[in-house]
Amino acid sequence: MTVQAHTADKRLVVLAVLGVVLALTAAMWSLAGCAPKDTSEAPAQSEKSDSDSASTSGASAMDGQPVNWTMESDCSMCHTSEAASETDTACPQGTAHKAEGVTCTQCHTDESTLKTEHADVKFGDKVATKATVITVDAATCESCHGTLEDMASKTADSTALTDDKGTTVNPHERPAGEKHDENPATCTDCHNNHSKDLNKDAMKYCAQCHHRGTFECGTCHELRERSAK
Repeated sequence: MTVQAHTADKRLVVLAVLGVVLALTAAMWSLAGCAPKDTSEAPAQSEKSDSDSASTSGASAMDGQPVNWTMESDCSMCHTSEAASETDTACPQGTAHKAEGVTCTQCHTDESTLKTEHADVKFGDKVATKATVITVDAATCESCHGTLEDMASKTADSTALTDDKGTTVNPHERPAGEKHDENPATCTDCHNNHSKDLNKDAMKYCAQCHHRGTFECGTCHELRERSAK
């Protein structure tokens, strides 16, 4: 009986050990089965976080990539404010050109200068708040609007340029004079297709010399120089 009892006890111990081993094995397999799931979810969460961050900051997946500008490029991708001016009723020059189907490169024709200016531009770069170079020449404007003489006849009755004393001048027909002859005006001196205030732009140009708001000669520096002699 004693021998049989010891044999039964050994069997129970062996069975208990096997049970523990099987339980540990099952637990390990269970943990191993979960591991791939945890690993696969981590990148997805990271990607979502990156995407949310980019959306919040206004960044784009294209940021940092070269623009590779050509005359066929979509200017509105970067020059958003200029593009908006074409449909803004407060910008009569912009909307008028848009209505006629005029595209950016029909006015900005200086390809060589534009190519140089865009050579190192990348998506996401801060866009200049105003043009840093002039890429619209008078000949381009005149091809549609005519010469200054043609325009002068159309604006003979214009009162856009009126000084503080009530003197009015035709904006396209500057009076003859030494200073005027030395510095002939061109279209872009006054006209900015994307501006909301053409009259103000034109007066600012005149104010470079007539900065007292008077369209007369000898009212400022020249007068003081004479007095000093």
